[in-house]
Amino acid sequence: MKYKSDFSKINFFIPLFPAVLVSLIAFLSGDSIEMVLAPIGILILFLSVLITVTFFTTYYEIQENVLIVSMFFYKTKIKISEIKTIKYSNSIVKTNFYKPGFHHRGIEIVYHKYDDIFLSPINKDQFIEQLIEQNPTIEIRK
Repeated sequence: MKYKSDFSKINFFIPLFPAVLVSLIAFLSGDSIEMVLAPIGILILFLSVLITVTFFTTYYEIQENVLIVSMFFYKTKIKISEIKTIKYSNSIVKTNFYKPGFHHRGIEIVYHKYDDIFLSPINKDQFIEQLIEQNPTIEIRK
């Protein structure tokens, strides 16, 4: 079964952060605003397109004993039998290296010995239930 990534409204503000930062630097340095608006517009457009394309290509698919995580041009496969724990996460700051999730509320999956991944499927409970059906030894942490 295929699950799309959930989307947080905070992602709409991500392209604005560098734009505000560049504008502030330009204002404080005394440069003319016209020289700053073009690069800011290009930066916002580029980041918006990148976030949109990445969001629409991100999904999680559960097949026979394999969890497939796809994001933009990157795809990884995790054996469901190797999943150790699943932990619910609500924090905006993530310690995971690989985060193919677009919402700050999601799940952290620990597999192998130390590998972890952050996912944010739209229907988290159904997603977890399907994983547990294939590997009942998965530990769930709230």
